[in-house]
Amino acid sequence: MSEVTVLPLRERKGDWIFIAFFSFFVFSSFAADLVNGVMRPSPDSGYFWARAVYDLYAVNNDPLLIANPSWLRAMCFLSAFVFGPFYIVLVYSFIRGKNWIRPFALFYAGMIIESMIVILYVEFAGEAALFSQMCQSGVKGAEELAKAGLNQDLRVQDTVKFLAYNLPYKLVPLMLAIRMRRENPFARKF
Repeated sequence: MSEVTVLPLRERKGDWIFIAFFSFFVFSSFAADLVNGVMRPSPDSGYFWARAVYDLYAVNNDPLLIANPSWLRAMCFLSAFVFGPFYIVLVYSFIRGKNWIRPFALFYAGMIIESMIVILYVEFAGEAALFSQMCQSGVKGAEELAKAGLNQDLRVQDTVKFLAYNLPYKLVPLMLAIRMRRENPFARKF
C-alpha cells in the first residue's frame, strides 16, 4: 500500500478560505451560539455577548432568535458545544492536510446543510404557532412585541442583513462537501 502524498498548504491556496471561515465559525459558535444555546439575547443581560447578539444582529432583523424557541435553543446548543470544537479540528486538518477528516467533514456538511434548510424556511416563512403561544403567555399586542424586538409572525425583518450574517454558514458547508467529495482531498488542490 503506497503512502498518499499530501500537498503542502502553500500549494493548496484555496484551502485558506476554509481555514479563515472555520476560524471565524469557532468564534461565532462560542460567542453567539452559546448565547442562544443556554440563554437568550437581551439588551438587559449582564452577559456581554447576550447584549451584543441582541444589539448587533437580532433586533430589527431576526425576531425568532430573540424569541428563542426550544428547537432553536437545541440547535444553537449543538453549534456551541459540538460544532464549535469540531471547527477547531477542521482548521487543524486543513492546515496539516489530514485526510482522515473527510468522513467527519462530510457528515458535518450534511448535518449543517439539512439544518440550515429548516432554519431558512422557518426564518422566512415565520413561526405563527410560536406567536400564538406567546400571546397566551402574556405577550398581547404588536406594540408590546416591538418593544421586545419581535414582530407578529417572527419573520426575518432585514433580508440583506440576515443573509449577510447567515449565508456563510449555508455556503461554506456546501463548499466543504464539494472539497471532500473524493478520497484524499489534501492530495489535490481545490
